[in-house]
Amino acid sequence: MSDVQPGGPFPMRTDRLVLRFVREEDVETLTAYRNDPDVNALQDWDLPYPESRARALVAAHEGLTDVAAGGHHQVAIELDGELVGDVYVGIHEQGGIAEIGFTLIPAAQGRGIAHEAVDALLAHLVGHHGIHRIQAELSKDNLASQRLIERLGMTFESLTRDSYWWRGAWDDNLNYSMTAQEWRDWRSRPRTPPTQIRLVEITDDNHLTYARVAVHTSQNRFVASVHNSYVDALFHGDRHGKPLIPILRGIEADGEPVGFLMYSENGPYLWRFLVDRRHQQRGIGRRVLTEWIEQMRADGHEWVETSWVPGKGSPEPLYRSVGFVPTGEIEEGEIVARLPLRSGRPR
Repeated sequence: MSDVQPGGPFPMRTDRLVLRFVREEDVETLTAYRNDPDVNALQDWDLPYPESRARALVAAHEGLTDVAAGGHHQVAIELDGELVGDVYVGIHEQGGIAEIGFTLIPAAQGRGIAHEAVDALLAHLVGHHGIHRIQAELSKDNLASQRLIERLGMTFESLTRDSYWWRGAWDDNLNYSMTAQEWRDWRSRPRTPPTQIRLVEITDDNHLTYARVAVHTSQNRFVASVHNSYVDALFHGDRHGKPLIPILRGIEADGEPVGFLMYSENGPYLWRFLVDRRHQQRGIGRRVLTEWIEQMRADGHEWVETSWVPGKGSPEPLYRSVGFVPTGEIEEGEIVARLPLRSGRPR
């Protein structure tokens, strides 16, 4: 276990971790996981990663006690005395702008460790160094990292095609960023369940307000935007031989627009359902879904239907948890599911 000494920013301690600069005793582990195919598949270093490179990286950090403008720093992530990954922090020569990246061994992934480490470092960069912009670049295929930086509050800026030379070929590049003020706003966003939730009719007066409700970019493959939902509502088509007449509702929590719901009573069919990125993980989605189901039951319907795109991060677990069961049908790549509202076998 590292000895965290007072008087300097590094090493620093979080709830579970010690964050410090890489050092001599890390060379073997650092070399091993940077050559691990499960770790390096979507990282930017060339392979193989020689021990000499790890030693050079360690030597560059000897004696450092903090990050600095113009520096390219590798901060080790230590859990229970073991090196489990590292965070890259690069600061422009003029200061003000920082770039981040992160790596974890497989055994440490999926446990919130990278989030805890990077979150602490962002607080240090903004609070201690006055950084006003943080940015990150990653492969378009690196869904796990994309979801992590979104949970940190960073937002998608661009996809640049064939813009990154990577292991002998040009690759696409995703660019994310946040300003210091956006970081502060993200940290101060509501986290607890709201006191009051209600469905609001979409009108000429509020349709633009609700059009600004948006999910994380990584979730766009699972749900269309509110703007696109407005278009779908205009050109609604049929379902089961009946017109799919849309009913549009905004979701309001404690007086603030936080989501969007679109359904048709011909079915009924839950057509579109999303909660804004800033208000996810507050229990809003489950509460609205449950109340909508109960309203359909009270209106005398025998069943309700919805559909989802399968994949990591899809809403499937939520829908299944309230009783939706796949019918075996696939519509335009989406799994169709039905929830009976009355006893007996659904038709």
